[in-house]
Amino acid sequence: FQALARSCHRLERMDLEECVLITDTSISQLAAHCPCLESLSLSHCELITDEAIRHLGMSPCASENLTVLELDNCPLITDQSLDHLVGCHNLQRIELYDCQLITRAGIRRLRNHLPNIKVHAYFAPVTPPASVGATRHRYCRCCVIL
Repeated sequence: FQALARSCHRLERMDLEECVLITDTSISQLAAHCPCLESLSLSHCELITDEAIRHLGMSPCASENLTVLELDNCPLITDQSLDHLVGCHNLQRIELYDCQLITRAGIRRLRNHLPNIKVHAYFAPVTPPASVGATRHRYCRCCVIL
């Protein structure tokens, strides 16, 4: 992956969705050597952490060109990643579906810096508390038990 990143300086789009072996080191190489990157999909890259997004946020592509970042189902991504992206002035869309460590407060902070960004996220409804003395099922309203 390092050889690819080092030799593709004009790379504009990279789709790494479901590349489960992609790590923070892979993304730091991409960020360092691909300054023209406009769109990056890391959805379902479950080893990616805030450290990868920190490298991406500090890279030349982030402040100049990055417009789309897809982080769906990256379970180790937290609000700290969103803080690393505040300098991505051209970022137009970020996908955060099923990033369970991302909060509404983190998204609000990102929007304070990037007011025109489209944030696509999903927050599962809170499981209702068990009723006292009732025989209520203990699962959230969005789940169906077959």
